[in-house]
Order: sequence, then structure tokens, then C-alpha cells
Amino acid sequence: MPLVSVILPTYNRAHMIKNAIDSVLTQTFTDLELIIADDASNDDTEAVISAIPDERIHYFRCEKNGGAAAARNFGISKASPSSEWIAFEDSDDIWHSDKLEKQFLSLSKDKKAQFCYHKIRYDMGGGFSAILPDERVPLEKKSGDIMRELLNDNLVDCPSLLVRKDLLEKTGLFDETLPALEDYDLAIRLSKAARAAFTNEILLESSYSTTGVSGSPKNYLIASCLILSKYKKDYLETDTFNHRLSIILADAERVGVKNEIVAFLEKLLKASY
Repeated sequence: MPLVSVILPTYNRAHMIKNAIDSVLTQTFTDLELIIADDASNDDTEAVISAIPDERIHYFRCEKNGGAAAARNFGISKASPSSEWIAFEDSDDIWHSDKLEKQFLSLSKDKKAQFCYHKIRYDMGGGFSAILPDERVPLEKKSGDIMRELLNDNLVDCPSLLVRKDLLEKTGLFDETLPALEDYDLAIRLSKAARAAFTNEILLESSYSTTGVSGSPKNYLIASCLILSKYKKDYLETDTFNHRLSIILADAERVGVKNEIVAFLEKLLKASY
């Protein structure tokens, strides 16, 4: 029975999903199942998946298109009862073959850690790339109690996350009401409840997509405001509120929606008093 359930949400990615699937199935750590949550695609996604002969693949189709958070939650609900760990993959990302093996090695070094994440290379296009989490953050702040550093700025990209299933169930799944940053919201809740392990290696190749959440700056800003309001007490107690607010306002000005975001923030923060 699988020890790790890998959740892969997808929507109309028939032209690229096979590469993502292959990067999971060729892991050096083999005790896994791959749960594919098809978010009501209308292309050939199901046919592409059906043509891959591996019994570890379990395909489920959502009744309606609900977005990445809803698809991930649907996929989690289909995980085998025997699974102890949950990992995440996106349909346009590629895992390195030793990703899970190295994450379990990191977890073995900190027996109290209940989730693990790692560095990713993010292809920005035009020959440019970025490494996440930010390499300017000191290494010692990326493991153990990482809540304050997370409130300062996100460290955990969803496809880098390997988390104990019981912790995920205890802290709650992805917030489907957020228009973006549902992985950041989840990471904050995980960090409030448990220690983190960090694998200081690039174990995943990701890319910018104008058709995904990363292609909507306004959704990102709205979600950032909602998270600032949701965890206002934590931001204030850790003295990270002003830093996070300044990032939101700078991004809003760059996108050209500063007045709109300021008004939205004022309404949210007044309501949370």
C-alpha cells in the first residue's frame, strides 16, 4: 500500500501533463500513488492519462471546474487510507527523480518535523529564472519554527511540499475562497502547528504561466490582503505586519491598482477589529 499520495490537479493540460506524471512515476522513492484530480477539463487529458500503463495512477474527474484549491482538496479526499504522507505536483512542473528520497532524508534528521519543503527553480521566460525560497533568507530560518519567516514572506511553494496526512487533516485543507495564494495560507497554518524540515537543493523545475494563478496579479493582491486580515493577530505579534503591508502596497502600485487595493484593505482591516 502507498506510503505517499501525490496529488496532481489539472485543467486542460493534455499537451504537457505526461511530463509531470513521468517525473512522479520515475522517482527513486517508489512507494507512492498518484492521484490526478481533473478539474473538469474539456480537452484530451483523460485519454492521455489512460494511455499511461502504471497501476499507481488513479484518475478522478471533478464534476465542475472549481479551481486549483478545490481540485487539490478533491484529490486529497481520494487518497488511500493507508497513506501517511501527502505530496503535491502541478501539471506544468517537473520533479527531479530524487525529490521524495531527499525530502525523507531531511525529515529523518529532524524527527519532530512534520512537513518538508525544498528549493525550486522558477522559469520566468526570456532566459530568466528565479530560485525559491529567496536565497537571501538565512538557512537556519528555513527549518524548525518557520512561522515568523513565513509571515514575512512565503517560503513554501505547493509542489515542494511533503506533509504528514494527519497534520494536513488537523490544520485544514486548502482555502477554496481565496483567489490565489492558497498554498501560502496553508503553509502558515502548518507552521503554526508543527516544525518544518528544509531540503537545501533544487528538486523541482517550475514555470510562469499566463493561464494560471501566477498570470493574474490582481488575484494575487486580493489574496494577499485577505491573508493579511486573516492572520492580522499573528502578523502584529511577530512584528511582520508593516513589512507585509509594504510589499502589498508596492505590488499594487506597480500593477496600477493601488487605490483599489488600499480601499479593499481598509474595509477588511476595519471588519477584523
